[in-house]
Amino acid sequence: MNNNRRDFLRLGAGALVAGMLPSGFSWASSNVQRVQTVVVGGGLAGLSTARKLVRQGIDSVVVLEARERVGGRTLNLPLPGGHVVEGGGEWIGPGQDRIAALAAEVGVDTFDAYYDGAGIYEIQGLVSKGLLPEISAQQGYEFTRLAWRLQSMADELPLGNPWLAPNANSLDHITLAVWLQKEGASKWTIEAFRIITRAVMSGYPERISLLWFLHYVQSSGGLLGMALNDNGLQDLRFVGGSQMVSINAAKELGNRVRLGEPVEFINDVASGPIEVRTSKGMYLADRVVVAMAPADTLRINFKSGLSAQRKELVSRWAGLTRMPLIKHSVIYKKPFWRKAGFNGNVVTDRAPLQLVFDNSPQDASLGVLTAFLSASEVPAMASKPDRIRLVPQELSRYFGPQALNSIAYIEKDWSTDLWSIGCITPLTKGLLTAAGPALREPVGRIHWAGTESAEISCGYMDGAVRSGERAAAEVAAALKSQNS
Repeated sequence: MNNNRRDFLRLGAGALVAGMLPSGFSWASSNVQRVQTVVVGGGLAGLSTARKLVRQGIDSVVVLEARERVGGRTLNLPLPGGHVVEGGGEWIGPGQDRIAALAAEVGVDTFDAYYDGAGIYEIQGLVSKGLLPEISAQQGYEFTRLAWRLQSMADELPLGNPWLAPNANSLDHITLAVWLQKEGASKWTIEAFRIITRAVMSGYPERISLLWFLHYVQSSGGLLGMALNDNGLQDLRFVGGSQMVSINAAKELGNRVRLGEPVEFINDVASGPIEVRTSKGMYLADRVVVAMAPADTLRINFKSGLSAQRKELVSRWAGLTRMPLIKHSVIYKKPFWRKAGFNGNVVTDRAPLQLVFDNSPQDASLGVLTAFLSASEVPAMASKPDRIRLVPQELSRYFGPQALNSIAYIEKDWSTDLWSIGCITPLTKGLLTAAGPALREPVGRIHWAGTESAEISCGYMDGAVRSGERAAAEVAAALKSQNS
């Protein structure tokens, strides 16, 4: 009796007893498939995992994606004229070489994001225009001093393993806001950091662990790169939209990618292959890579019993307070602000928008101003009809009455996404030291990927690619050891 047949019979007996076979299951059908590796999640992390495995000669791989599309938290939204605007992650910058390499390999080019002209800043009621906000010498000195201190502290952390720092516990049990207050930061400086963390980490200093913030800074290559647009981590955009990287990578993988097939159950049985049940059937695998954000893995029933630390990581992550982000784009016939000498950027501490940028197509055939907003902070914009009406009004405060002449809008509300519990989640006090190692540490034959687990570029598309390549290396080494 061959191994596949033995696996099927063993699985059938166990599944019948447990009542786990999908309705309509038939042994005569192809509902059971034997593969070397199952990758759960068709975002950048999962596709990078599968792609790397195939390139290493491990051809028996399937990628199981719950959505009817690939791309995860990257999503192209259609604009008039055949253009797209990103509803999720979109920029890359210096040092993010793994996502850049993947894009190049699958035929997706980049172009410069538009930053020519003056930005607009509104902080504590003062509106200024230019390359930087209008600040006093004292404000500039204080911000620079504290930013340098934070950068120095970040540089001292073990890269990718901040929980191993000698002072990790004390850093993880204080928020960034408390640290700033202890350092005597002025209200202006605290507000500046609130703008930065809201834009980059989707959260405010009052809730963000200092250790998590420092890890984010170190992982991304520095506080300056995080905050800068031009020549920073918001430097380049992808031709055709960032989701094209995943779309083209999936095309390369062909029928290994299975869409509309959410994983419901994973059982790492010591006596045989890992059992993976989906809405459509069963897979038997030697290794499984779960390429999802930690909180999203709660949807899967892990029958084999995860480590206590992994359970703590997932349950506490899922319970974090989130800022429900909406990425709202307003469409115009032309990017009229450019002729007026503006680059479309607005940075403000005023609640409705707080961050605006020029997201027009490369050929400028349309004008697009994209804003991040949180409906929980602005109840007047809680409904889509209200946002359609009020966002252009808010934009007109900065760009004049022409901002009222929009021709369309499009948005992505990540708080209502069926398969992602939010887009970005900053960690609060104590979680990183309590359960940080479980971000990457395999549990039995189950491996983990996803940008949150990345040692470098944590939280960015580049981190997702790196995490997938790391997970693939783990799996390849394990399969090689198993076969030898």
